[in-house]
Amino acid sequence: MDSPLDGLEDVRGHVIIVRRPTPADVSVANTDLLRRWQMDGMGIINPTEQYGYVPSLSYGIIFVVLYSISTLLQLGETVYARRYWWMLSAVCGGILEIIGWAARIYAHGHPLNYTAYVMQIYCLIIAPTFYSAALYFGGGVAIAHVAPREAWIPTRWSKCGFLAADVISLVIQAVGGGIAGGAVGEPNNGAQIKRGSNIMLAGIVFQLAVMVFYVVYHVAWAIRARREIKLAGGRLQLMLLGLLLASAGIIARGSYRTPELAEGFDGWIATRQSWMLFDGIPISFAAFTLNVFHPAWFMRFSSEIEARNAQVSRYALDREATLVAEPAQYRDSLETMVEEPSHDPAPKQNGSCSTP
Repeated sequence: MDSPLDGLEDVRGHVIIVRRPTPADVSVANTDLLRRWQMDGMGIINPTEQYGYVPSLSYGIIFVVLYSISTLLQLGETVYARRYWWMLSAVCGGILEIIGWAARIYAHGHPLNYTAYVMQIYCLIIAPTFYSAALYFGGGVAIAHVAPREAWIPTRWSKCGFLAADVISLVIQAVGGGIAGGAVGEPNNGAQIKRGSNIMLAGIVFQLAVMVFYVVYHVAWAIRARREIKLAGGRLQLMLLGLLLASAGIIARGSYRTPELAEGFDGWIATRQSWMLFDGIPISFAAFTLNVFHPAWFMRFSSEIEARNAQVSRYALDREATLVAEPAQYRDSLETMVEEPSHDPAPKQNGSCSTP
């Protein structure tokens, strides 16, 4: 007589180990799900084998709906404004969040599905990187238009530097996700999964460090440029507040992901579903913050601040052109001042601070 285990294989072609359900299994899976996996009274497929729990259907539906609304709004706002096209990176981040949470919805009914497991890890890990890119670019644009002289780093270099760091973070996390995902379902895969998890951890820590530096850098700039910011108007002040709030959401999420990946996918945090709220809530908060404080509505610069910056720019260009065009004249003048001492009589030392 054939064993009831014959032919029972997962998508990677490996026989799934079965055992009798425990109270913990019953607490995380509904009755219909358990009934579906019963096999002639011998036991059930362990539905918590990959996640440590059965992914919640309600969590998945809520976040798919939230990210869908935010992403459609972001796309509509950007297309309507016909400018600030760099905000489309937030649209890409929203699409990845939708895919990741949709994979968890599918995994509710198929918790051992390899593709859904890898997809939700990959998409939810790298999606916030695209929101970070929008924040970095938005901060750079604000500095360039309001008070570029008060920035520690030239605006062009700071903007490119933050975006380059974001790309590096994305690549590191993608490589780690690929290594970890490729090991799922393979025998003796613990070392490879841990290696992929550590690489993703490095990407998350790097992203978190860059985002914290971005916030500190822009807060310091805002303090130095407080007069110019006040002159720029209330809308821009709200835009800067929105960038700060969205950045706080990404930092909060990174603070959760860092210990999770440090423990590994089989750690205490990763196998407790409630901790996924610390991924979904902060990033959805950042997404809707960028909807409310979209650059199309709030990144407006007063004519006075624009005229002032234009005047400063013209002066800087004229000064640079003069120094480049006539270096010999300024060098000769400097040499004359050094070689020819002044013949003016020294002021009398009468004990007072009189002007000579």
